[in-house]
Amino acid sequence: MQITNLKAKISELLEDNHPAELERLTGVDARVCRKIVHELYPKDKACWEPESIGDGTWGIYGKNYAGEWIDKNGDYLCFDTKAEANQYIQETMK
Repeated sequence: MQITNLKAKISELLEDNHPAELERLTGVDARVCRKIVHELYPKDKACWEPESIGDGTWGIYGKNYAGEWIDKNGDYLCFDTKAEANQYIQETMK
């Protein structure tokens, strides 16, 4: 599948599916799918906020939709403090 077609397919699938399901739904490596999700996610810091994910760690989640931030390498991020997560948002997004 061409990358343009894959990007369109993933965009469509994200309407009803979590990024973790994309590998199963597309047959494409999970990291490749998550890198495409990163390209599709809004980069506006107003769209994201830190959220506790338990055990004293923090993740970054969308304010108006279900979704955890995925970085350009296709990784979910984990922070030791809310302040660190906020700093990442401020420094990384517009």
